Amino acid sequence: MMTQAWISLGACAGLLAVAVLALARVGRSVLALPLSVLCIALSTWNFADFALAHSGGPGWRFMAAAAALMSAPSALHFILSFVGERRRLASVMFSAYGVFGVLAATALMGLASARVGETVNSRGFVLTVLAFTVPLLLGGFHLLAQHLRREVRATERTRAGLMLTGLALLVTLLGTDLVVVLGQNVPRLGNLGTLLGLPAIAVVALRLRLFGQELSNVHAAYALLLALMGVLAYLTIFRLFAAQYGALVVGTAAITLSLLAIMRRGAIVFVAQRERLEQMATLGRFSAQMAHDLKNPIAALKGAAQYLKVEHSQGRPWDDKGEFLDLLLEQVERLDRVVSTYQRLGRVEPLRQPLDLNQLAASVLSLQAFTGRPEVEIQRELAVNLPRCMGDWDLLANAVENLVRNAFEAMPRGGTLTLRTRLDGTGVALSVEDTGEGMNARTRERAFDDFYTTKATGSGLGLAFVRRVVEAHGGEVVLTSHEGRGTTVTLRLPVSDAPAGAPVTGDAEPWPG
Repeated sequence: MMTQAWISLGACAGLLAVAVLALARVGRSVLALPLSVLCIALSTWNFADFALAHSGGPGWRFMAAAAALMSAPSALHFILSFVGERRRLASVMFSAYGVFGVLAATALMGLASARVGETVNSRGFVLTVLAFTVPLLLGGFHLLAQHLRREVRATERTRAGLMLTGLALLVTLLGTDLVVVLGQNVPRLGNLGTLLGLPAIAVVALRLRLFGQELSNVHAAYALLLALMGVLAYLTIFRLFAAQYGALVVGTAAITLSLLAIMRRGAIVFVAQRERLEQMATLGRFSAQMAHDLKNPIAALKGAAQYLKVEHSQGRPWDDKGEFLDLLLEQVERLDRVVSTYQRLGRVEPLRQPLDLNQLAASVLSLQAFTGRPEVEIQRELAVNLPRCMGDWDLLANAVENLVRNAFEAMPRGGTLTLRTRLDGTGVALSVEDTGEGMNARTRERAFDDFYTTKATGSGLGLAFVRRVVEAHGGEVVLTSHEGRGTTVTLRLPVSDAPAGAPVTGDAEPWPG
């Protein structure tokens, strides 16, 4: 067997292993799906190239072309997810999938039609592919280079540099195969490109926490074992049916589908376990908070009821015990308010009343004097004569407390937390700024998703809840963050026609912290 065919087979095994690792993180990392699709497309291309060299069946050429075509939009998908632009440029990404999907389908039609096959093998088809591929990949590499320049954290710069290097090797060497089709006498190095680009991707995935956590060597061993089993199965099929092209296609298709089914099943089980753990953790924290809020009024009710019971058992009159009856009624009303508040929290149904955003900010900050974090300096910059807005005090206070708590957690070694209010066009705005660790581009893009969290004990509901509360008030939330430079979350709310609150000084000053 030719050396190039063995290189293709080795690249196929390695790419399948990375695909297994990526599929195990689908649902937990925005990078997992595009990386798995890219690796499966490239492994299919490598295997088709191996099969073409081994059996000589012309159909493998069309399969290789279709797989190579689908690697272009999946590479763009991966780049956009890596730099945090997937949502903003979603239309470009889906358009790329559509265009290259049509081209790949045309290549596969060459299996059934000799005329279409001639078109796919023609110079014009290759030039059409290049016309779509070159600007697509140049745009992707431009985004990667911008991301590399913007980032200040060493780990993220290393990730970006390795990804840029690996993808550049992959695209450059894959391009030699297209040059050969155009009639130029150059060596075909596409298979070598996938083999050289693979280590960079694997290092980032395994050791630089590309998927949000460092994958262990055990995960890598299982993935590689599964990939090697698939490759051995492919080799067995080729040895048994070397002269039967139809049987080769059916056999390799069956093995590929089996591998994908095993990987998909493993990914589903992993994701389901993580979701159950997250939901149970969230339910536990929510229950603990509710128990805390209900404990005091229940204790007061119990104490008053026990006292009145003792008085009654001893035959004493209740004529002078009116304050205890008032206490019982007061605590029942308090319980009713707690339950109503939790119902509004769950449904995010604001009970709008005119409120002063400065007073709400001061109320939230007043609780932070008892946090036990003297290394964090708390400042306030509250605008003078800020107009009132229509809002639910409990819901908005809860949202701001979430932001303040996040800010504290982002500064484990200390820093400055600044809470600001200001006029913002036709509305008012409240922002919470920290000088903490900041977020990378991928975290920023998913920060407001339900159940998304980068904390080991986080529920992933904090920022999602903040967004729902503000949107229920007719406002919006804006997040800006950079790794190593901190995060600012701004709540923008419409104003009411009520008169402005009392003047509050706008000078920044330390708050007890």
